[in-house]
Amino acid sequence: MLINIDQLNRAHYHVTRELDSLDLWSDRMAQVEVYLTAWNPMGFVCYGWQNYGTDGSICIPSISGPRISDWLFNRRGYTLRDVLRHEWAHALAHHHHDKVSKHAFIRAFDGDHDSDAEFDYDPEIHISEYAATNASEDFAENFMYYIKHRGEIPNKWQTPAIAKRWRYISSLQGRLH
Repeated sequence: MLINIDQLNRAHYHVTRELDSLDLWSDRMAQVEVYLTAWNPMGFVCYGWQNYGTDGSICIPSISGPRISDWLFNRRGYTLRDVLRHEWAHALAHHHHDKVSKHAFIRAFDGDHDSDAEFDYDPEIHISEYAATNASEDFAENFMYYIKHRGEIPNKWQTPAIAKRWRYISSLQGRLH
């Protein structure tokens, strides 16, 4: 339930190697700091966050409300690697905003990256309920699973909408210089 610095460092090393192996890594992203934080009000509502629009750092609380809830209700929540994959999507958007402000992104994710417009959750369109929050979270959730599954869409997500999102992410490979 608690995250310690050794766990964070191991998970972070693993995820950055995944990003690099899929050619979704850049020198700008390498400058992002990843912090283990003490209790923070943000930790009450999320597994972690990326300081989009400010310094771009990624923060992982040592204890978080969602992790406590997962433990209490014996739910399988997001792994630490999943959280980092998700937050690295936000870091990619922060450091390569030109890549997510294009019409291709809007077509793939049915909205502008910086819009707060919410969607009605539809499992044919959204990879998770959280992905329906807005286009940037849809991108981050798809990115997380794209990295986790090395770009191969599992059968349960074989829909035209999700395939379109994964093609967009695939199009970023090798273009983050």
